[in-house]
Amino acid sequence: MGKHSNNNDGAAGGNMVARILVGVVAALAIVAGVVVSVGANPLAHEAASSSASSASSTAASSEAVSSQRSSSLTKSAANGMREGGHRIPEADEQHTATNDTDAKVLEALEAPVSATQRKDIIHKAQQTALEYDATPQLMKYCVAGRGNVGSLGGFENTLFRVLNNPKGWPRAGVYFEQAKAPECDFTIYLSASADMTSFSPACSKTYSCRVGDDVIVNKDRWDHGIAAWLAAGGTLSQYRSMVINHEVGHRLGHMDNETTCAGNGKSAPLMQEQSMHLDGCTPNAWPLDNELWTDLSY
Repeated sequence: MGKHSNNNDGAAGGNMVARILVGVVAALAIVAGVVVSVGANPLAHEAASSSASSASSTAASSEAVSSQRSSSLTKSAANGMREGGHRIPEADEQHTATNDTDAKVLEALEAPVSATQRKDIIHKAQQTALEYDATPQLMKYCVAGRGNVGSLGGFENTLFRVLNNPKGWPRAGVYFEQAKAPECDFTIYLSASADMTSFSPACSKTYSCRVGDDVIVNKDRWDHGIAAWLAAGGTLSQYRSMVINHEVGHRLGHMDNETTCAGNGKSAPLMQEQSMHLDGCTPNAWPLDNELWTDLSY
């Protein structure tokens, strides 16, 4: 029995080895089939490669478009452009445009006044007084200079136009004509800053002033205005109008800061010392409605 049993064990071992070899061969066949399949289907490989290439190309194309767009927008921004081609003026260009416009206003104010123009201006001032239920009252003024102020021609013409502007003191019933001494109710001076204190120690070399029947405009302020006032949105032509109306307002009975700023963004009262402080108000060259009164005895 022992011998028979040994033969059976050998057969079983041989069968086991055979089965293992068959398994290995089968596994190798599967691997070989996969390799052959891939190699035998070049179209599939090409499609996969093409798909990858297409994706890469699309990404590259998208990147190129994005780069071109970014470059275009950068160039547009550099040239002050919005998308759509509308140009955005630079701040210095806007400032230049404002200065160019105001230069024309200054030129118009300083231009010679013909006899016909003078008559028309006076007539409109008188009509304005009547429209505000006031009896037109004439005030005569002389014009003089002190110190090195140059020609007074442009100054004189500006004074006449501003004082008789329908937005100004004619609304309070007063109109103005230039005269010669001794027929003047008051004298308007254009004074060099160094000579301002010659009118009174109370006058400043920095600002304009009024002393009795003398209304004194500081030449530095006439030429340059006040930086803070201009930065707040005013122009030099408006500043000149404000100074004329403010200082003559003293001769009409008004006092500094009798009315002050009513709130941020509102027009500053004419008699507020706007050259020194705006207090949140906007620059204003003309009397407000509550400033339309006079006391000519002052």
